[in-house]
Amino acid sequence: MKLISLCNTCIKIGFYLLFSLVPMLLTPWNYELFEYNKMMMVYGITVIVATGWLVRMIKQREIRLQRTPLDIPILLFATSQLVSTLFSIDPHVSWLGYYSRFNGGLWSVISYVLLYYAFINNADLFIHKEEIQDAALINAKSAKNKLKQKPAIVLRLTSVPTLLKAAVVTATLVAFYGVLERLGIDKHLWVQDVQNRVFSTLGQPNWLAAYLIAFIPVTWALGLIRMQQDKATGTRWFFISTYAVLPTLLFTVLLFTRSRSGLLGFIIADAVFWCLTLIPGTGVKTFENLKRLPEVKPVAVLHLLFALIVFVNGTGTPAIDRFVTFTGWKNAVRTLTAKQQAAPAEATPSAVTGPALEVGGTESGVIRKYVWQAAINAWASTVKTKLIGTGTETFAFAFYQYRPVGHNQTSEWDFLYNKAHNEYLNYLATTGAFGLGSYLLLLASYIWWFITIVRKQLAQNKNAAASHDAATFILQAALFAGWFSVLITNFFGFSVVVMQLVLFLFPAFSIALSARELRTNVKSMNLPAWSIWILCIGSISLLMRIGAFWYADTLYAKGYRLVRSGSFGQAIPAFVQAISLNKNEPAYHDELGSAYATLAVAAFEGSNATQAAQLAALSVGESVTAINTSPKNVNFYKTRTKIYYTLSSLEPTFNAKAIETLKYAVSLSPNDPKIYYNLAILLGREGDSAQAIVNLQKAK
Repeated sequence: MKLISLCNTCIKIGFYLLFSLVPMLLTPWNYELFEYNKMMMVYGITVIVATGWLVRMIKQREIRLQRTPLDIPILLFATSQLVSTLFSIDPHVSWLGYYSRFNGGLWSVISYVLLYYAFINNADLFIHKEEIQDAALINAKSAKNKLKQKPAIVLRLTSVPTLLKAAVVTATLVAFYGVLERLGIDKHLWVQDVQNRVFSTLGQPNWLAAYLIAFIPVTWALGLIRMQQDKATGTRWFFISTYAVLPTLLFTVLLFTRSRSGLLGFIIADAVFWCLTLIPGTGVKTFENLKRLPEVKPVAVLHLLFALIVFVNGTGTPAIDRFVTFTGWKNAVRTLTAKQQAAPAEATPSAVTGPALEVGGTESGVIRKYVWQAAINAWASTVKTKLIGTGTETFAFAFYQYRPVGHNQTSEWDFLYNKAHNEYLNYLATTGAFGLGSYLLLLASYIWWFITIVRKQLAQNKNAAASHDAATFILQAALFAGWFSVLITNFFGFSVVVMQLVLFLFPAFSIALSARELRTNVKSMNLPAWSIWILCIGSISLLMRIGAFWYADTLYAKGYRLVRSGSFGQAIPAFVQAISLNKNEPAYHDELGSAYATLAVAAFEGSNATQAAQLAALSVGESVTAINTSPKNVNFYKTRTKIYYTLSSLEPTFNAKAIETLKYAVSLSPNDPKIYYNLAILLGREGDSAQAIVNLQKAK
């Protein structure tokens, strides 16, 4: 049984790493410092967990799968992503994800689904319960039927799952680093003003806000359970002195993100959790010997702390801060006293700086309107897109093709949006009605399941006051409230790796807490012992492949930075090595082709025509490879235009090829003024002034 014990250890370590390491993971060596590392780690952990699970089933000679309330919705959702990938306008991106975002490709969806089922079917490694006879329930049953007095068994938690505690510790560390960012510990490392809008180890303020909100209710649940446990020893204020500190820290850092969607998500999560736990017969009020609602005291103190923090720090939303902050009140008084003056003093909101989409030159709501309109335009463009979308994770290409002309009048007119900044519209545009419908069904199914749990708790309490496990429900309420907040923040943004883990694993955790009610399907499986070796060898190969992909990204990042510093010759070996490790990534070929073109001109100017011709051929070849792999990526056509324009100093005929390339790019991005402007310049070089003027007018 040593092998089974080893498999269990691998599964346990895998999930602890998911909750504890992934949120904090970042490196300075990658092209995208945050998301890529997290996604690669999730892939690696998925391989380890799935292998441990499968090997254990082979060793035990049985396939044991628990049925869950989300089985059919998950199957439909995964199928929708597969169908959209198979008919995608860019299958490479649909399988792997958009380079620099990564999360959202089909492989990531498969990973999250595998982790969901791996947790459900191995929950006994994390959740420890015991069966006890419930006297209240026995009496209730015996009163109804004195002839059949059967023991009433209740499944109760023996301890709060350590995995949740580890996740809260990680959230605390992430928040603490956010405080250090606020103090300026790493302000010299980032272009963004990270002191005004912190993002800690998540990489973006809104993502950090969404992550913190998801775990704030969990800290409340741990505190309430601990308060009940400590009541017997006279330490009930442990909740106030210790567990109150954690949500207060997380809430403070949430305010430091200046995320409006985060603030709304917190309000919803706060209301959901406390309404659920304070309903008579569900959570807190079913704890024995809690009289006269003493649980209201810590709740009130906690929210007074939150109000005080808001009063001093503000929310980052001027329309709110003018009413709830000290600065807002002070400015209001100043305005009243200056009423008779010609120019009354204006309220000064809390300082807010951040990404252009949030607080840039154009108001974020206006920008979102155009991005959302592009998503709707893409979805409605054909019958195919209405049904299955443009392809999983292909919004970047859909946005270029269908963005409204009005977007050109915003301060972010030249931005690329590879997500719709609304998770629901993103699914609608990229996976159509099938994808969005199955996604909404998945969300609704968990909500409905949780409602049935609440109703069951109330019904049990009506018959027998102590007939259910209050601690279990409080944890389920916390997981549900945190999960539900993701639905709010996703409406104004999109999921990243850690939030997708929350979206899939919080329901898994909650359902596993009620695992006694699940049905288990068991089938015999008689595979030879050597099949375990094949499985392990295959898993090791996958892990090595994931490691190679990660290292290739570091090489690409190195070459990318060298090119930006003008060291083209030094960048070439890095790109070449990256391609040797991951030859199917078009971004690598695109950058290498551009670097070759620059070196070709340098060789030509150095009177080395032979080498210049060779480098020019390599440049064009790399561009062809990039476009053949990702034919709808307009940025690759822009790079090819740049290559042809650069090489036209060697051979004037390249100018005509650049014109043809830009003409095709127009079909991919018909409302991009920069394409028309560059096309006008190239037409002018060819002496076609009339067409150059036409394109300049379009660029206006």
